Amino acid sequence: MSEDFNSYPAGHLNTDYINNTPGQGGWVTERHANAAATVMVTPETGRGNVISFTTNGNFSNEYVIVKQNIGVITALWNNRTAGNNVLKFEYEVFGTGIFIAEGSILHNTINFITLCFKSTSAYRIEARTVGSGVTNQTLQSYTSSTFPYNTWHKIELFYDYTAKKAYYYIPNLNLFKVDNIVSAITNLQDNISVHGSSLKIGSVVKYDNIKLTALPSVPPYILSANELVSAKFNMYPNPATNVVNITNNENMLVEEVTVYDSTGKQLTTQNYNNENQIQLNVENLASGTYMLHIQTNAGLAVKKLVKK
Repeated sequence: MSEDFNSYPAGHLNTDYINNTPGQGGWVTERHANAAATVMVTPETGRGNVISFTTNGNFSNEYVIVKQNIGVITALWNNRTAGNNVLKFEYEVFGTGIFIAEGSILHNTINFITLCFKSTSAYRIEARTVGSGVTNQTLQSYTSSTFPYNTWHKIELFYDYTAKKAYYYIPNLNLFKVDNIVSAITNLQDNISVHGSSLKIGSVVKYDNIKLTALPSVPPYILSANELVSAKFNMYPNPATNVVNITNNENMLVEEVTVYDSTGKQLTTQNYNNENQIQLNVENLASGTYMLHIQTNAGLAVKKLVKK
């Protein structure tokens, strides 16, 4: 399944907001009774169409949920290639103002695996795995000034049905989480959803490029994101002023290094000729904290750099 909303005319994704009738693309919508939150197909420069969640109402917790019609995802899963027992749910999300933005894999009517952006009184990004024994696990805490507003973030959620594990990954923020599923699930998830809640007037949540894929295994880059590769790299001096040395003792070869700032914005990418020891010039970076994504022949390593 792949959805970029580009084939739909601008306007309501679905005019029925009581979860009764499928709209364009089989999407159903639901919101509070008498609430004013809407989800609209809107054009965006450089992207084509996206769906935008907004409100002009005054409920304390305006929300609108978008999910596939009952049975659609189950039918897709039941017709997958045999052995493809890893479900990948990916999407892109953008938020501004006061909001909660969630993308979920559902089992029956329960949000079984959820990634949540909260810019309410608690500024954080959470992973929530029902059945793991632990809920609302904070991936990253922020303040009102550091929360990653006004930026598109790609989200990747995986459910490994055989190994009973859930994986959460936000590449540009270097946020990763893996959970064990301790409760038995006899049938795999039967739906997916995205939604905006706690919306205030002037707040906007957008989604784009929603995809669902059945894979034979969890991709290596996800497994490597669990700091297996990162721990093998040394970086000095740190804090740094002009140049950072990046080395490892296992002959892992560096292909490129991408620098992200504390908001997740990509700043620079430097290519290397498969070297196991490199120097990165950081002289032009402002003082602050940065994340270095080091692409190697063994996977992705991520290291934190402090620039004086």
